[in-house]
Amino acid sequence: MEDPNSTSQLPLPSPFSGKAEVVKLPLRDRPSLALKNKVGKAQSKKPTSLWYAVYFPQLAELSESQQDEQLNVLAALLENISATVSFHPQALICEIRSSLKYFGGIEAIHNKLKGPLAEQLKQLALPEYFLYAACPTVTGSLLLARSGHNGLIYQQDNLRSALGQLSTNVLHLNKEQNRRLYNMGIRHLRDIWRLPTNDLYKRFGSDFINLLNRALNLAPEPTRNYVPPPAFSTTYDLPYEIDNLDRLLPVAGEMLEQLSEFLQRRDLCTSHLLFSLKHEKRSSTVINMSLRQPSRSSEHLLMLLGTHFSNLIIPAPVIAAKIKVKKFDAFMTHSESLLSEDKSATKQYSDSNLNQFMEQLKAKLGGHFVNSIKTIAEHCPEYATQQMTYEKMEKIEKPYKVGQELKKNPISPRPLFLLEKPEQLVLRNGKLYHRKSIEIISGPERIETYWWSGTDVRRDYYVAVEQNGSRLWIYRERSGEKNWYLHGYFA
Repeated sequence: MEDPNSTSQLPLPSPFSGKAEVVKLPLRDRPSLALKNKVGKAQSKKPTSLWYAVYFPQLAELSESQQDEQLNVLAALLENISATVSFHPQALICEIRSSLKYFGGIEAIHNKLKGPLAEQLKQLALPEYFLYAACPTVTGSLLLARSGHNGLIYQQDNLRSALGQLSTNVLHLNKEQNRRLYNMGIRHLRDIWRLPTNDLYKRFGSDFINLLNRALNLAPEPTRNYVPPPAFSTTYDLPYEIDNLDRLLPVAGEMLEQLSEFLQRRDLCTSHLLFSLKHEKRSSTVINMSLRQPSRSSEHLLMLLGTHFSNLIIPAPVIAAKIKVKKFDAFMTHSESLLSEDKSATKQYSDSNLNQFMEQLKAKLGGHFVNSIKTIAEHCPEYATQQMTYEKMEKIEKPYKVGQELKKNPISPRPLFLLEKPEQLVLRNGKLYHRKSIEIISGPERIETYWWSGTDVRRDYYVAVEQNGSRLWIYRERSGEKNWYLHGYFA
């Protein structure tokens, strides 16, 4: 393969044709009419970066958020040829100088990208074409790609003369700036090189000057690099079959240690992972581990897995184990008090300890046997609460936002435990009895509702104390026989 640094300029192949499109660009530079008065010290002999730009004109019809979404999908393909992929308006740009020898030249890199990019554009329901170019600067390669020349410039010495031939349309200026350039008789970038920098700054501003300086490598170029979404999956093939899951715990502990290290390096945690047990000639046994609070503690995850193992009956011996993370979450740390006298208080109770206990309880009993009580906007006590599993609660719960009005608790006390069917009380000699005599201590609270449904609820509720000390929630009907009923117990 020919050394690219020995050639000042080469053409790139056309996007979807077998023949190469030869772009004639000048090999000599213009006189030193830079936008800056001084370029600086002589450049080092070390080869500069080579940036390969892929420009998608069809994305102009999409909104900014839609463009970002499509570019994220396309960026995953460019990651196969470069570790540095940056985002730009309707374009992706990656550094390929370090990859030329590995892939066998720029043409091999382009052929490697051409098919997957076209296929991905087809899946995204977008026209299957793109423009491309490469040069030593990020902005320069973007301008070349916008022009549609599909040109390649290896040496920075030829950058000014090559960019000078481009139309000013590649700058994507606003209407007012384009009108000013047209009235000044400027049609190409080489016409801008001849103008004084101070006058350009007064007429077009600093952003315009910085754009041209970045194209000529006279100013630093900040980039927004592509970061692929995290993914974790690991498999351990056992040297022999295991039918006792307790013997599998050391292997699972090593796999969870790998997961914990992966999450710590990326400052992440997880709230949903799958642990699969593979069998010979049987379908895999999958343990769905959904956490109430995201975690990356291998000890906590191993404890939950051991609890699942205690209730699991496998259909056949295990030959392999696999862990796959289904959901990643940002890691949120919890700060503790610096003062020693406060440390004893923080150990008594915390949301983290409660969540870990609930996760262990759910793993032991099963998700359908651990429920949460959800309040409902109903006046009638029988319908004011509802039992739901924690999985359903997590789906319907929404984070509290500033300015959102919180639901207020009723002023009158309400018991947590209600009887499934109210129990009628005995009224004897003007005194109420349950098991023992009852004394009313507060009330009444009047509730009248459901008159529209044919079941008219009209009650006066009281808080009472039984002789044995129990606190009761009782009511008296306001219609019919006006009997007394026990409806609930206070804790």
